[in-house]
Amino acid sequence: MSPSFPHDFTLRDGVLRIVCLAHPEVTKSDGFIFALGGHYILHDGGMTKTTFALDALLKLREAAGVDVLHFDWFISHYHIDHVCGPIENVIRDPRFAIDTVVLPPHNALPEDMPHGDTKYSPKIEAALRECHPNVKRIEVHYHSDDPSTIFYNFGGAEIEILPPDTDWARDRELREIITNGYFDTDNIYDPKVPTSVGNAASVWYLIRYAGRKILFTGDSMKRTRGITEESVDRMWALYKDTIGTPDVAKWPHHGQARDNADLIMHEMNPDYILTTTSCESASVRYAEVFPDHKVRFFNSAESDVIIEVTAGGTLEVSGGFEGVNPGEYYIMTSGKIK
Repeated sequence: MSPSFPHDFTLRDGVLRIVCLAHPEVTKSDGFIFALGGHYILHDGGMTKTTFALDALLKLREAAGVDVLHFDWFISHYHIDHVCGPIENVIRDPRFAIDTVVLPPHNALPEDMPHGDTKYSPKIEAALRECHPNVKRIEVHYHSDDPSTIFYNFGGAEIEILPPDTDWARDRELREIITNGYFDTDNIYDPKVPTSVGNAASVWYLIRYAGRKILFTGDSMKRTRGITEESVDRMWALYKDTIGTPDVAKWPHHGQARDNADLIMHEMNPDYILTTTSCESASVRYAEVFPDHKVRFFNSAESDVIIEVTAGGTLEVSGGFEGVNPGEYYIMTSGKIK
């Protein structure tokens, strides 16, 4: 476990604490733990071969002094680097009880096409039936099918669950973005297609507490500057008024340099941006495009990032790697920071 994981994680009344779990063994992976008022949420949970979510939950169990730690599980989308850690290491562990699970919508990709829904959703469902038969289920639908958002009370904080705009696997959407060159292929069975569709199905989570807002964006995609109809574009257009100006925002799709969400992130104007990849970060691009920016970038690839909000509204972000000089962030080359 990262040495920055707070030992008193469960013991501070009125403090919302979020640990963005490090994953030094893999290039990219999303796992977050929310804690407030004795309530806990695991958001995603990382890769199959990582045990960082398990280690952190065991630490919480120890600190809480309970035989069985109860928590909720919020899933952004069905991809290996987001759900496989819990599938392999947590769901069937008798030391944990999942009270509520938030499940992202399924997509309409052909049944004979391997994709996240067909690989991971059945495993999750089987494990929940076996080990957590009384779990409360919140099943998210596409906004185009059901425009209502879902509000979830979390120990005094409010979490608004923002559904993905539409199912990008539907024939009209698929053909439109293939025609626009988004997948750089005219083959619907190209491996890029199900991966990108799964990312575009990401659920966004907006946490409000003590006047602060923290936004998690899953792996929504923004690859091409010349196209304004990708999933990040649509999600921001759909929820701009709801989100407003967040204090902390996770860069969509880990913050990899190939992602072109910098214009939207700049319009969003958070004080802090979190990236979760060990390869060259999109923060480099951001600093190039906006050299006078005031945002502070933090990265949780090598060590945990800890976000704290007190009941009085004081916000602190610590841990991880941060930019050293104005307009500068780190670049990873062969796994070494330069």
